[in-house]
Amino acid sequence: MNVALLRIGSVDDWVRTVAHHMRADPILVTAERADLDTALDALDGRRLVVSADVTGLNALVLRLVRREQVTDVPVGWVADVDRNSRELSARLGLPPRPTLAADIATGDEVREVRLVRDDHGGLLLHRGRLSAWAGNPAFGAQSYHDDAVAADGAVRRIEVRPDYDVDCGLVTDVVTTRRLRRTTTSTGRCLQTACDEALSTVDGVAFPRPVTKWTWYADPRQHWLLRAPARSG
Repeated sequence: MNVALLRIGSVDDWVRTVAHHMRADPILVTAERADLDTALDALDGRRLVVSADVTGLNALVLRLVRREQVTDVPVGWVADVDRNSRELSARLGLPPRPTLAADIATGDEVREVRLVRDDHGGLLLHRGRLSAWAGNPAFGAQSYHDDAVAADGAVRRIEVRPDYDVDCGLVTDVVTTRRLRRTTTSTGRCLQTACDEALSTVDGVAFPRPVTKWTWYADPRQHWLLRAPARSG
């Protein structure tokens, strides 16, 4: 099988196991635009497989979005062994064993996965967070999850993640500043927040400057293609 195995990160025993099983030499790339463009330009009909953590997968899918190839090029993902990668791969229905994951990543089955986007041009695949800027313990925020109030006042953090069990949705957890740090959870399609200066972190990458507004929304019009079996039910 003709496969392009991109490795975003260093080569370790985990990656060597995957490469040996796939009988493919890993192509080392960074998550930078130029590196990804060079690798994508050289696909030449080969199946695209990426060995990466959540941050690397996000960078690759975002690059496909910006190249307007996201609905044309299926992505096979063999997740890294860190906690976030394991969590996301499980939520997407991918197995933890590298050889099984490699078989699925090079297989014929392709599934549409809805995109969650933000109003700063990024994507959210696993977990996003708004937290206080500059080490402050809390920040003031007003958030609406669709038409419902998700936060109104001082909070420690706001966390959001895609809901892959429904066609298009988000799950939001708001941790308040009360002594017991009460967490409230809401679901919906769009989370809009206006706040004091806050730090936005998306799939492990911190936004470079403080933000006072941030919106995440599940886009019902757009998806990316994951090499994986269809979800049951």
